[in-house]
Parts: sequence; C-alpha cells; structure tokens
Amino acid sequence: MKKPISVIVLVLVVINASISQTRELTPARGHYKQLSVFSSNPKSSSEEIDKQRFITDRETIERRRSLKPIYLQNVTVDDFKIPDVPANSSDRTKADNEYLYALQQRRSAEDVRASLYMANVYYNLRVKPTDSSYARFRKNIFYIGRSIGTWFNPDNLPVTADFMARVWQDASYFIWSLKFKYARIRPYVIDSRLKNLEQTDWAAYPSGHAANSYVNAYIYQELAPEFTDFFIKDAYDMAHSREILGVHYPSDSEASRIFARQFVNLLFENKKFREDYKKVKEEWAVKAKETF
Repeated sequence: MKKPISVIVLVLVVINASISQTRELTPARGHYKQLSVFSSNPKSSSEEIDKQRFITDRETIERRRSLKPIYLQNVTVDDFKIPDVPANSSDRTKADNEYLYALQQRRSAEDVRASLYMANVYYNLRVKPTDSSYARFRKNIFYIGRSIGTWFNPDNLPVTADFMARVWQDASYFIWSLKFKYARIRPYVIDSRLKNLEQTDWAAYPSGHAANSYVNAYIYQELAPEFTDFFIKDAYDMAHSREILGVHYPSDSEASRIFARQFVNLLFENKKFREDYKKVKEEWAVKAKETF
C-alpha cells in the first residue's frame, strides 16, 4: 500500500512544480553589462538638467491606469524592485547616449525598417472582436516566438490568446505606473546629436515594448522550454529595436527585463493565474504541433 501512495505524492509534486515557477534573472550581458559599471548618481545635487522630467497630464494617467490588473490585484508598483532611474547628469546616462550615438552611426536601412515595424507590435487592450484591427492585435500577441511553428497563432490557440491578453493588461498597468513614477525624459532630449526615428509622447523608463516582450518570452518559455532561446532572442531584438530608433536608453531596456522577470514570478504565485495557465497547457498539449 505504501508504494502507490508515494507514487501519487511524487506525481502531485511534479504537477505542482510544472505550474509554479520562480526563476532567477539571468545576468546582463553585452553592452547592458558593460554600461552597468557607470554610476547612475547625479554629478552634483544642483544640476539643472536633473530637474527635467516628463510631465504627463492627469487625464492620461487616469486613462492608462483605468484598466486594473486581473491577476495581480494585491500587488502595488512598489513591489517591483527595478533600479532607480539614472540621473540625467549621471555617467550612466552619458554612456547610454554615447552608445546610442554610435548605434545611430551604424544603423542600416534594414535596421530602421525592421525597428519601425516592431514599433507597431503591441496589444491594444480596448480592441473589440468587431474592430477591423482585432485580428492584427491578436496576432501581435504571438510575435515573440513567431518562428517556432505554423501552429503558433491566435486562431489555433484561442485560449492562449485570451490568456496572454489578460497578462498584457496586468503588465501594462504596472509598466505605465512605473513610467509615471520615474518620468524619465527621452535620450534625444538630453543629447541633440541623437535623431529619433519615432515620435513618442510618454515617459521612457522602463520600455513598454521591451517589458511586454520579455513577459511574453518568460511565459512562453514555461510552455515550450525547448524554444527558450527563440523567445529570449525575439524579446532582446524588440528591446534593441527601441535603441536603434533612438527612443530608449539601454538602461530602459534592462529595467524592462528586470521588471518582466519579477512580474512573471509574481504571476506564478497567483492562484487564478495558475488555474488559467493550466488550461493553456492543456490547449498546447493538443495543438502545439504541426499538422501535415
């Protein structure tokens, strides 16, 4: 009698482990690692440039924060421990902008084309099934990991699409809250050499495109771990595209990656999320394959 009981316990432990993941953030690398050695502190306590902040009107703040989290209802923006935004006068901001200027000198026409395309890869939380743009926004949910199979699409995985749209709502609430909290001005405002290729009308820190992409990558990673490198590479490329366009500092990108890891870890601690995630896993068990 004891042997079957132990087997059942083992199975329960395995099942529980499969739906409750808390992962460490992988170390920064490349230019993100190299830039991290520079100080984020202001040059002095009286630098005029450090008074510059992105001003967002109250109506915009209220609208952006009107769609409340579905899963992380008991989490606040202060629960996310991302680095303090580098001061405008800091060595870090200067080094970030030097990197962006060097990148600007080397960006090709294809770099620009691809980056402008990715600028339109996001999800509109207020889109309705009757809207003409609905299919496009649903497809955008599957941009991260788009090359892993023809089955990886919203038509084949409707439960996943609905699930990731809910995750996007949670993530957006906190991303916008962080942007309003830090109110960082854009790189080209500080360094006139930088020529931004996209118009923006919101604060920089952290990058929304990068954060949402890493969030998707970290969740898809749990569903298809054999494709982890694909998901992370797609998210990295999205973050880098924002730097190519000159609208985000590398420190914005790295803050987004840090946020995304903490955010997904918190999601997996949430009971409602785990229940929905289990349904997604069931969908993938049936549909995550090619049909020849």
